[in-house]
Amino acid sequence: AWLLGCLVAWLLGCLRRESTGTLSFRCFVGVDGNVVESVVGPAKGFGVSLCSSEGRNSKQTQEIMALFHAARFWTLKHSAWIALVFIAARAAMNAATRRGLEAYGRRKGVKVEVDKLQEEIWLVVCGTVLSAFSGCLLARGPSFEGCNVFDTSRCYANCSAEEIPREIMAYYLIEVGWYVSLILKSVVGVGRFDSLVMEFHHVATLALVIWSYVTGFTQGIGVVTFFVFNQSNPLLHLSKLANYMEMTRARAFMFILFAAVFFLSRIVLLPAVVIRSTLREMPLAVSEEDWRGAVVYTWCTTNALLVALWLLQIYWLRPILRIAGVAAKGKKVKDDVITADDDVSPANNKEE
Repeated sequence: AWLLGCLVAWLLGCLRRESTGTLSFRCFVGVDGNVVESVVGPAKGFGVSLCSSEGRNSKQTQEIMALFHAARFWTLKHSAWIALVFIAARAAMNAATRRGLEAYGRRKGVKVEVDKLQEEIWLVVCGTVLSAFSGCLLARGPSFEGCNVFDTSRCYANCSAEEIPREIMAYYLIEVGWYVSLILKSVVGVGRFDSLVMEFHHVATLALVIWSYVTGFTQGIGVVTFFVFNQSNPLLHLSKLANYMEMTRARAFMFILFAAVFFLSRIVLLPAVVIRSTLREMPLAVSEEDWRGAVVYTWCTTNALLVALWLLQIYWLRPILRIAGVAAKGKKVKDDVITADDDVSPANNKEE
């Protein structure tokens, strides 16, 4: 895990150097009195000398520098260490709970593997904390007046400022670290491998989070997006935990509650609040010149990723509704119901 954390930090360092080479340059006077430029990376592709007045004032240079806050790439190194902390905490939790869960399983006759129980317990705890964190930011954060689920009119205020409010920076870095740990948990042996669809969801979400963080135009609405997504996660894993532990009534109630919250938050609120805001309000937050120069790239990329995530939620809605119907009948749901057509094991069909 430590070696993997160092590798991630090294990759982020390479990304910083590449972005710095693309977005910034150094000019100095040589011994012969001529101005010399020192550029790292593909910045020379602009076709003009960046050390000349023409290069410094070129529209292409200004547009790209307006789009990215290059210094923010380097702060992502903290997310690598946060991911490492998540992985180490998960490993410690696995070691601390294995014997107790094995004893509980023998006493109650639970036949599910211990690693499945540990997976759900971990996701319930972390999902609840992240959900509460995003809710507290929206309700109490000084940067979120006029930026919440009910009002997004000021979500893009001060979007071009170089400095990020500390509470927003901390939350973004924690979320990036969390999604990195979800992607790497099975690689380092502290968690189970998710389905390919879920792994795509993690990668798409991580790309959207990092893009939002480094461009700066979507940070306020980004926290609102996190809040919308985070509400259903703890309920899903609570229902799976109850399903593993053969709690018939609890698993039916929790999954039906999860399905309702999933539909309200990810199917209704995501397009009605988040995508509507990024589509309509983001262009109005900047001047026409900035919009044509740089913001249009953020607008296109952000909305493409958001729509992709929303379509993925619609893809999941059908099996979720099918499973909710099965759970309402008191039948046990299989573990791979997202992609499997048969929800109920033969043994449970016999029971019912």
